[in-house]
Amino acid sequence: MLSAAELASIQATVASALDVALPQYRSTKAADTYGHTTRIRVSQGNIQCNILKPSATQLQAYAGIIGAQRSLVIRVMQASDVQEGDEFLYDGLYWVVNNMQDAESYTVTKEYLITVVA
Repeated sequence: MLSAAELASIQATVASALDVALPQYRSTKAADTYGHTTRIRVSQGNIQCNILKPSATQLQAYAGIIGAQRSLVIRVMQASDVQEGDEFLYDGLYWVVNNMQDAESYTVTKEYLITVVA
């Protein structure tokens, strides 16, 4: 078992390797002046992450979600507040979080599949 000092050291090393800061948005719904429900993106600030290409296994496992859309995987620290449906602005496009993919028991990061918002 790792000591608290060893775990803190590992977390600091991993956090320093997250090389991209992306703006994160969470959507809320509100009625416009005509009574229609619209979606409003609310900024959650920037989040440090890595951008990865999905593996062939991930592409196959999530083919029903991905379809013909562009997809990526983002890696964030375990303590990050990322929820399914959140959006990130990357490469001039909005990317929506589809699901979390961390099956490892001793990880300090989480990975999320993201696809381009249609």
